[in-house]
Amino acid sequence: MVLREGTPYTFSQILEQNSETEEILAELGYRFRSAPLSLQSKEDPRFALQVEEMRAQMRERLPFVPMNNEASARAYYVTPLLFAVLDQVRFKMNIEYAVAGGRLRGRVDYLLRGRHDLVAAGVMNEEMDSGFRKLAVQMVAVSEQLAMPTVEPVHPRRARKALRAGRALGGPKTVGFAKDVQTRLFGVVTAGPVWQFGVLDRGQKTVTRDTESYQLPRDLGRLVGILAGLLGEIESEQDDFKREGERLSWANS
Repeated sequence: MVLREGTPYTFSQILEQNSETEEILAELGYRFRSAPLSLQSKEDPRFALQVEEMRAQMRERLPFVPMNNEASARAYYVTPLLFAVLDQVRFKMNIEYAVAGGRLRGRVDYLLRGRHDLVAAGVMNEEMDSGFRKLAVQMVAVSEQLAMPTVEPVHPRRARKALRAGRALGGPKTVGFAKDVQTRLFGVVTAGPVWQFGVLDRGQKTVTRDTESYQLPRDLGRLVGILAGLLGEIESEQDDFKREGERLSWANS
């Protein structure tokens, strides 16, 4: 597999090569490794009962929901779990997030933006090896897109004034700012009941696959706790009253 420099590729074009994850990432300028990530699960006791109810509902409903396509897995496993996390901490959940403008193009299943950014990729009836391959490519694409400089909207009159000042001083002829970019980008791939994390280190140009995986509904509490810890700080009791009216009613759905 050889990627031509300056040629954009879709996710499908990369993954259709059937190359190993290590080979694909090497072509994209990253090293690949597997290692324990030791992610901490910050389980909030205030939500323990709701999580337990959700776990019981998963066990009860599973025999009646055929898992024969990715949409079923998303509706049954992925979306309810992400809403459970959103009930505890606030973050922005982008669904079918479009990536374009860099070397890689396509749509990412979920981009979650909170204390850390996190890419979530769903696969169906696939081995986790091929699923993590998809996640790794999407993580690289999102990392490159988020690192691109953005331009602050400026009123046309102010822009012309700044442009004239720049020319007079021999300085740059554009006005803008670079967005802060986090050092690490997290990711998780799910084949429905099985979940596995990864992390992309921008400085080290490395993608690491966690050696541990999580199983639903057994590990629901740990998964919610890990995602809540990555995406936002657990709310204090003082914040609980203010946010009571905002909480998503997912436990009884």
